[in-house]
Amino acid sequence: MDFMKYHLGRVNIPKTMTAVDDVTAKLYSDLQTRLNGTGNMGAMTVGKSASNVIQVPGNGGRISLGGGGQASFRATLTILPDPLTGAASKTKVKIDGYDGDTIAASRAISMDFSREERKTSVFDYAVASKGQVVSSKGALTSVKGVDPKIATIMSADPVAGAITIGGGTIGGNLNIVAGGTAVVTGGNVAGSSIPSIILADPSVGGHTSVVDEPEFPTIDTTLYKPYATNNYVAGAKTQSNIIVKAGTNPKFNANDTVNGIMYIESPNKVTFQGNFNLNGFIVMGTSASVSDTLSFSGNLTMKPAPNLPQYDAVRAATGVAIIAPNAAMSMTGSSGGAVTGNIIVKSFSYTGAAGLVIDQGTIMTLNPAANSTLLNGAKSITFSATGANNQPKIGLTYSTFFEPDVISYKEVSP
Repeated sequence: MDFMKYHLGRVNIPKTMTAVDDVTAKLYSDLQTRLNGTGNMGAMTVGKSASNVIQVPGNGGRISLGGGGQASFRATLTILPDPLTGAASKTKVKIDGYDGDTIAASRAISMDFSREERKTSVFDYAVASKGQVVSSKGALTSVKGVDPKIATIMSADPVAGAITIGGGTIGGNLNIVAGGTAVVTGGNVAGSSIPSIILADPSVGGHTSVVDEPEFPTIDTTLYKPYATNNYVAGAKTQSNIIVKAGTNPKFNANDTVNGIMYIESPNKVTFQGNFNLNGFIVMGTSASVSDTLSFSGNLTMKPAPNLPQYDAVRAATGVAIIAPNAAMSMTGSSGGAVTGNIIVKSFSYTGAAGLVIDQGTIMTLNPAANSTLLNGAKSITFSATGANNQPKIGLTYSTFFEPDVISYKEVSP
């Protein structure tokens, strides 16, 4: 049972997958990948005896318990629907134990495993990227009174130079995944400006760590679309809960204001010329487009949505500053400002001449390629805290695994 607990805790079933047959097929595939060809299985493989039944191993095989004896076991997994919703919410695992080849099963046990959504550590970092992070100048640090070490960077790109520091100041440590490296030729990391110390393992006083790749969210922006009840009007100085239709390519002028949500359909190239006031947040949909952009050339100043009934849903959607998983976001010229919540975009380029303050948020980039995040501003990006305690609750999901319900453990008939 411990053997199955280990593997069922490491499968990845999309949260949105609910049909029993679909969940069974995905679990079957994951277990094949994890177990087939391993020392425990030898030439045996994971089997499937019914549309919702998986056998480890299949075809009546048994996994040896070792120790020089003939003890062995096999597992039967039955994926069960929720009695109310019909969704695949539980797997019953039965273990049959054997003593020798010719003796009938001497013992059988079972336990239920429930689907649980995996928790992610991706919001623990100030900057978290699927691709390369490059810093050339400016500072990534904390607001006054907060330890600058919270300003950490993580790249999940398993390549040399996944994090490249050529200049600027990084308040916290650098974090890479297996296969990736940090290259430091200048600047300052966690108070050190000596590359040999920066690149050393933290256990010996360095500032680069190899970490497990965190799970990035699966994002469904359409859940925000119903909040946008009014069409965008070109040239209007103040707008409320607006939707920008695909292909509009709007330009917002200095001191324009949007109250509530700005929902942008894809494709679109959105330009913010001069200071922009956002009393709410921005969400951009996705499409096959590769040219979606959010371009800021002035300050972005964000405040909570007004305390009026038409903004109730927007105020309830905490943790969001900008969610635009398909868009390249750039801040140039005199841009900077202040936002509350997380910025989740395809790529992020900061070359602004003003400071940017992020309150309880993480900058997350989803482009798994070079220059996914570029930090080249004249001023600082400062954080009050990362998004770890302010994660968006709407539209972001993570894979599920199977967790044992220990009180369901029992001995059953072989």
